[in-house]
Amino acid sequence: MSTPTDNSKKSSYIRREDPGFLENLGVKYYRYLGKKSGTAGLRNLTIDELPADSTLQTLANIITTFAAVIAFAIGALTTFVTIWVEWTFQETMDSTTYYLLYVSVLAVMLVIELAVLYWLGLKTVFSLACLIGHHQALEDSGLPVDDAVPNILARAALEVPDPVIHYLGIDPHKHLSKSKLFLVAALYKAKVILSSLVVKFLLIRIAGKGEMRTAFSWVGIPITGLWDAFTLYKVAREARLRLFGHVLAEHIVTNILTDDVIVHLSPITREGAIRAVATMMVLAQNYHPNLLILLIRLCNTFEINEDGEYDNWDDFLSVLDQVSETERFFLLDLLSVSAAFDGQLSRLEKLHLPQAFKDLTDIYMHRIDRLRNMLVSGQLHAAKDLCTLDFRPG
Repeated sequence: MSTPTDNSKKSSYIRREDPGFLENLGVKYYRYLGKKSGTAGLRNLTIDELPADSTLQTLANIITTFAAVIAFAIGALTTFVTIWVEWTFQETMDSTTYYLLYVSVLAVMLVIELAVLYWLGLKTVFSLACLIGHHQALEDSGLPVDDAVPNILARAALEVPDPVIHYLGIDPHKHLSKSKLFLVAALYKAKVILSSLVVKFLLIRIAGKGEMRTAFSWVGIPITGLWDAFTLYKVAREARLRLFGHVLAEHIVTNILTDDVIVHLSPITREGAIRAVATMMVLAQNYHPNLLILLIRLCNTFEINEDGEYDNWDDFLSVLDQVSETERFFLLDLLSVSAAFDGQLSRLEKLHLPQAFKDLTDIYMHRIDRLRNMLVSGQLHAAKDLCTLDFRPG
């Protein structure tokens, strides 16, 4: 278990388990790429210093497409080798020798495929980070060092689940049963370990024997390639979401929540701001780093008492009824931004958000959808404009 030691305001932040082997390996390689490219010593760029959204979108799409093409090629190539062994040696070897050879080749090709995909994923997320000028791998992200930006991106690249975090007593899994949590974890691990193996070993056999099986074996080549390309696309999408969310969280607490704004916020509105983010973590039912970063930044900015209970939805609705009209619009703006920051809306979010938005539900839900799309598509400037907290409805 790791706890922060460099900042007293992070004293309630507890990560239940230490980073695993894959995450540590990914972080080391990410930092190596930064040192090798010479970007590690550069400062991070602000949103206003970045190119236009059209340029960011084009370059991000090029990076993603290139990675997907390479992923398709490695998936197709490793599958081709396995099928070639089957075609060449199945009829000329005795069964025991053939299956030993086949399983050995299958295992080696799977290891090569996963290794290349992990390497490609890390290169892709690093390229996307450089694209938006997010250079400093060791910069304080508002999270302890073992949850800094390299860890967040390494988990996205390697498809490692985000850790369970204890902060302010918030429990995003409070509405999930233990059995469902176990099932989700089991399915996640099965997907990571067995997905390529299933495509390679099972799909090519469901057609039975004879010519149909032979023909279907070759279909496994593009199927595996497409699966690997889709996997890299998802990695790039999540990396964009995490990077852009991180930059926008920094923008919100630095450029929007200025001292002039904060001084005019009532204490209960400051509390409501923390509740807006915390309740979205609970309704989203995950520890997405975008929400966690925004929450910690807000807590440090508002100097929130860590002894409170901030993840109760009914308490947040009560706060909305107690603040002034303009402060309520401020909180609804922040609520909509928080709902979009993890890139999707859960069933619970869709069910509960109208209770807060009321007559403005259509306007705010549309804003959430637009911001989600902008975060993953590369429209960082447009997303920044949607993150305004201007004390006006919508």
